[in-house]
Amino acid sequence: MQVPTPTPARRVSLMTRARRTWRSLLREEATPTRLGVAMALGVLLGCSPLYGLQMILCVVLAQLFRLNKLAVLVGVQVSAPPLTPLVVLGSVQLGHLLIYGDWAPLSFEVVRATSARELAVRYFGALALGGTLVGLTLGAVVGVLTARVVRRQRENDLRDPPLADAEVDALYEKLPALPRGYRHYGAWKVRLDPVYHLTLPLLAGRREVVDLGAGMGLLAFLLRVRSPTTRVRCVEWDVAKVQMARRLNEGDGLVEVDQGDARLAELGRPDAITLFDVLHYSPLEQQRAWLSRCAQALAPGGVLILRELDLERARFALSERLERLAVRWGWNRGGGVVAWPLSDLTSFLQSQGLQVELKQAGRGLFSANALMVAKKG
Repeated sequence: MQVPTPTPARRVSLMTRARRTWRSLLREEATPTRLGVAMALGVLLGCSPLYGLQMILCVVLAQLFRLNKLAVLVGVQVSAPPLTPLVVLGSVQLGHLLIYGDWAPLSFEVVRATSARELAVRYFGALALGGTLVGLTLGAVVGVLTARVVRRQRENDLRDPPLADAEVDALYEKLPALPRGYRHYGAWKVRLDPVYHLTLPLLAGRREVVDLGAGMGLLAFLLRVRSPTTRVRCVEWDVAKVQMARRLNEGDGLVEVDQGDARLAELGRPDAITLFDVLHYSPLEQQRAWLSRCAQALAPGGVLILRELDLERARFALSERLERLAVRWGWNRGGGVVAWPLSDLTSFLQSQGLQVELKQAGRGLFSANALMVAKKG
């Protein structure tokens, strides 16, 4: 009897279980303070002379003191190559200075003239004392910084909750159906781009959403996971991305993917329209005409959501440069990048009978993105 070959669905399910296990490890004893303590303990062990036992001690002590095991293991990497010689040298010199009152002589002549026993006693003692002090000091600094960073991230997550685990898992179940380049792009896009977790709460529960310039259909997929009754129509003029969007949303009868010019697409009467990073690829006159069509098409109470470049922030961020490179390399199709001040864009939307709210939709070097939520009364 021939044993059946495992199906792709089974392999994907295994990957999902692995991701859930990884998330469980990340969230274990994961308060900011305990994560800081775990990192500090790892740094202390990493600076200790107990080479060969450090990893075992990490797991044992993390279990004993109920600390996050991964955080302790990350902390111990402070002494991993190529940092090992620096940590050892600094620890030996500090310990030797405290014990003997001078720096440790490390020349070959001194080493050859000293017995092995004396070398072991002298340098191991210096390494033990110096490593302990370096580990305590560096661990305290790393622990405090870790706690602060984690606490700030948690505060940001409370203001803008990230995607739910079920949404990410559902997407990762479908991504293997795409070619490798699109698969990796989609995975990193949902991890790094805040536009999805910012807009999904605004779209969930709506009757019909039209996504203009939909790319590979990530928004449609995530929205359908969160809001199973919402109908989504995607319009994209890049044939390759249209194919990816159809494969990603294959089998979902409430997602329609059309290939064509999003500026001229039939809009119907939706209660939400999205334009993410696409408006600025057209000349200003076409942008105005496009926005007017969207405002007129929206049903009463509907919302037009745009993500556009904030020119005031663009001087300090990479967003505009990356948009231009995307056009030059052919990833995004357009005649160039034509952005206009958000104040002018806001005024124009208000002239179309929309009430506009601005939110920042980017972080760090990508902070030049602004989310505009324009509601129709």
